[in-house]
Amino acid sequence: MTRSEFGHGLQAHDWYYSYSDDYRVWTAGRQAAMRLQSQHAALDCPFSMSDLRKWAHNMVLELYAEEEPGCWYRQPRRWKTIAPVKRDDLITQAQHDEITQWLGL
Repeated sequence: MTRSEFGHGLQAHDWYYSYSDDYRVWTAGRQAAMRLQSQHAALDCPFSMSDLRKWAHNMVLELYAEEEPGCWYRQPRRWKTIAPVKRDDLITQAQHDEITQWLGL
């Protein structure tokens, strides 16, 4: 597996499989997550799976604004019902670019 294939797998992965009520969805998601973990180790990836998840979801700090203390929202904020994220849930644009470059995408 190449770094590029790994990156595409991260982007296509259902990161929320564990919330599913369907055991088949949960099982498939768990197997996919285990494959990604294995590929992560085989490629000796210098980034944590947490940072790779943030990269896959484009959770870039510069795309968010802190509207209330500790509550970050993607801008422009279109709906008031959107839940905020914490600063720890975001990576900088520089980190995002570094991961993208390492993955060769």
